[in-house]
Amino acid sequence: MPTPKDKKEGIERRVLAVDDVELRLDGDDAPKLAGYIAKFGKRSEDLGGFTEKIKRGAFDNAMVECDVRCLKNHDANLILGRTTNGTLRLDTNTVGLRFECDLPDTTTGRDTREEIRRKDITGCSFAFTVKADEWRNMEDGTVERTITEVDRLFDVGPVTYPAYPDTTVAARSLEHVQAKGTWAAAVPTEPEETNTTEPEPDVISAERQRKIDRGYRHAGRIIQRCKAAETR
Repeated sequence: MPTPKDKKEGIERRVLAVDDVELRLDGDDAPKLAGYIAKFGKRSEDLGGFTEKIKRGAFDNAMVECDVRCLKNHDANLILGRTTNGTLRLDTNTVGLRFECDLPDTTTGRDTREEIRRKDITGCSFAFTVKADEWRNMEDGTVERTITEVDRLFDVGPVTYPAYPDTTVAARSLEHVQAKGTWAAAVPTEPEETNTTEPEPDVISAERQRKIDRGYRHAGRIIQRCKAAETR
């Protein structure tokens, strides 16, 4: 649940269900929790009036500047790792932002390991603020947000309920764009190939035209005979 401080700082959260995230335990002696917390260019489900995707490179500055924690259910009391001491490691590739965490030998660490093994926990989430984004009216009538730069990355980690994300801040951003009219260019669809060559006119031979004319005259005589018969 976002706290008043969260709302003031503009923190957003996104949750990825098991279909979208790799969440696994590596090794038995030194258990590691590893997975993708975000995938680049992947269009989200409807987030309440808009869809969203993250541009590759959006996390680059935040990964360097932020002291990121691995938290269970975004709870600071349930800490699993931290980037500054090396127990949490973040990296990006062509797929997305990946994390690897050395699970601690604590009650939280052992419980989390067992819950993931049993598939009681099947989701992953991250908390962040946005520095730059773009909004587009798509040609299919939908609205799409592209996060181009993350300002602060606060925490990542497993969550019990891979449910609807907190998009309050994003919704306010959308309202601002709608009010100011600062839309990015719509993404065009591939134009269909059209044949710009004018069709050639049908060519009718002189003999064919004479037959058509005889047909019209014959039809005219039949019509005249029918009218004459009706008046008798």
